[in-house]
Amino acid sequence: MPEHQLQHELTISNMMRRTIAWFGCAAVGGLLAGSAAAADITNAPDLAHQPTLYAVGYAHLDTEWRWEYPEVISNYLRRTLVDNFALFDKYPHYIFNFTGSFRYQLFKEYYPEAYARMKTYIAAGRWFPNGSSVDETDVNNPSAESLIRNVLYGNEYFRHEFGTASAEFMLPDCFGFPASLPSILAHAGVKAFSTQKLTWGGSAATGGPGSVENTPRSIPFNVGVWEGPDGQSVLAALNPGAYDGHITTDLSSDRSWTNRINLDGKVSGVFADYHYYGTGDRGGAPPDSDARMIEAIVDKTKTTLPRGRGGRGRGQAANAATNQASQEVQMGEGPVRVISSKAD
Repeated sequence: MPEHQLQHELTISNMMRRTIAWFGCAAVGGLLAGSAAAADITNAPDLAHQPTLYAVGYAHLDTEWRWEYPEVISNYLRRTLVDNFALFDKYPHYIFNFTGSFRYQLFKEYYPEAYARMKTYIAAGRWFPNGSSVDETDVNNPSAESLIRNVLYGNEYFRHEFGTASAEFMLPDCFGFPASLPSILAHAGVKAFSTQKLTWGGSAATGGPGSVENTPRSIPFNVGVWEGPDGQSVLAALNPGAYDGHITTDLSSDRSWTNRINLDGKVSGVFADYHYYGTGDRGGAPPDSDARMIEAIVDKTKTTLPRGRGGRGRGQAANAATNQASQEVQMGEGPVRVISSKAD
């Protein structure tokens, strides 16, 4: 390995090791584990020893893209409420994350009865208003002040309406991120960041085969510390899989995840990783089969594996059994502890 590349990889490794030194294992667990750890701190995993995967259920919504607001309000937001309510009633371990205080304002204005019901799920830790911001926004063109106000107004709304706020900035579908972003987020009170967009490529000369964590090109690590130019930093999950990925295998024993988390731990000292699953770009909810799989994995019960389906998700080709006859399989007894989690 050339000397300059070796030095680059060592710098990344040292930054990743700070995830324990800076936050401490319990704090990292608190940032990533959400309600599962917050409900009972004695059950929080020891991330220095226990391989752990945080599964984050999410629905991506482009508030305006190839459609206009009447379609968003009458269809996409309504389905987001109705479909998730059905999953909450059916699967006790299912947790849903949804960003953007502006979308919550639309919920309140157009669906007041459903909004009141949603608030009960938020209070119970089942629905999490995440992302800290007014909406998922571009972060390349707006000024630093604009981005800080995005967080200020977003979390102010969450605190006022729900008595809670998010500690993370979820931006899975933004085309690029400036080097100043961790500094801006840290000064806005944000502790963590996540995106899946770097799997589309990037300009950073890092990652790729043989890199520290064997990450895709342009991704320096799976979960680590991203430091800004002024030394301020956030905990960053940069390789969580596609936001429309699905749960098609037993994540507790899926080799792609067990091997990855073990490598994470060897490099950084933190045996933990972060996994999106869900749907996009029209809001809604993850498919029933995802919630059913998470339920069985967390409960360590038997269920049938879903048949293969399309999508960009990480697990689509991980297990040929997804195309075989439906037969109940024991779930959740692998070496990785899987937590159905809030985004932060």
